[in-house]
Parts: sequence; structure tokens; C-alpha cells
Amino acid sequence: MLKNRNLIICFVLLLTGCANEVSAGPKNWTEGKAYAPIQQRQFCDLTEKYRQSLTEAFASKNDIKVNLAKKQRQLDLDALIPEGQFENWVVKIVSVKQIVAPANAEVDGDAAVVLELWCSTQIGSGMISFNGNTIWGATIDYGSREYRETAKFQNGNFAIVSGHFMRLVDFVPNAKETFYATRPLTSGDLLKASNQTYSNGSELFLAEISYLASAN
Repeated sequence: MLKNRNLIICFVLLLTGCANEVSAGPKNWTEGKAYAPIQQRQFCDLTEKYRQSLTEAFASKNDIKVNLAKKQRQLDLDALIPEGQFENWVVKIVSVKQIVAPANAEVDGDAAVVLELWCSTQIGSGMISFNGNTIWGATIDYGSREYRETAKFQNGNFAIVSGHFMRLVDFVPNAKETFYATRPLTSGDLLKASNQTYSNGSELFLAEISYLASAN
């Protein structure tokens, strides 16, 4: 009887240990990369390749080389992320901001999130120009399941996210490189001094979030 009881206790402890190991989640990007899907890894590879190409193009002082580098990036991303859709990416929380805009009931109270990838790129909410006005884009609806999740996070937490990149959805193939050069994929809004508390200064891809949950 004692032997059986000891076996049961050992089995319970083993299960508990396994559960803790599974639920712990990543604590840093070295661990976080191990959870990342192939699409996310390739996105970061393309991002680093683009930065190198753009640096070399600027050094050449040749506008055509610069514009071709920008065009190639959009072609590569369209091939990797058709319609801008991504699923179950591993991200680190940079910030969660609640929008206060009583005059705009559509976004008032929404959450504006900034999520970081290991390749110094951010995805989430930002400011966009629409009909001559500057408005918030890619916010998380007040009261939604994703909104409730945002209330649990703090800077540095890891999360799992799915959604789509807003500016990849309307990709136009076979255009001149000048078209891509004047149509940036990222938002520079969070680089402004007034918003730096919500960003780490990296480029920001506007992304509408359809799923968000803690990875820890």
C-alpha cells in the first residue's frame, strides 16, 4: 500500500512538473524563437535582408537602386504573406495604450498595442491618414476578447498573435518601382517624441489583430 501511494505521489509530481514546463512559455527571445512558426522566421529573415539591401542602395546614391530595394521587399512579402495574413506569431509586448477620443466613438476606449519581433520590427496599432485626417488604425475594439487580454499584459510579456497586415492586403503587382517607393508599408508615427513611451523606435507594421493570448 505504501509503495503504491509513493508511486502515485511521484506520478502526480511528474505531471505537475511537466505542466509547469509547458505553461512557462518563453522568457527571452532565445527561447521565443523556438516557438515561432516558419512564416515569422522568414519574415524576419526578409526584414534583415531588406535593411542590408537598402543600406547598400543608399550608399550608392542611386535612386533607382533604392526604389528597386523597396519594390523587392513588397514583392517578397506578398509572396510570403498573401493578403497580409499571419497566424500564431510569437511577440513581445512593448506597450498597451487606451485611446481617449470622445469625439470619435468608433475608436474611443479601444486598445492600441505595440508588439515587438526579435528582428527589431514592431506590429500593431498606429496613426494613419484617411480622407485628409489623421486617425488611429488597427486598434483592438473595446470590450472584445482581445481587448480583455490586453488588460493582463505588461511590457516584456510574450504573447501569441494572429491577424493581417493592413498595407499588404491591397498589394499591387507589376507596378513601377516609383509606386512602391511612395507607398510605405510601415508607419513612422510612433517615432514621434510624443509617442516614444509606446514604442522602442523600430519600424511599425499596422496589423489588425484577430487573436491575442499570453504565451506564458
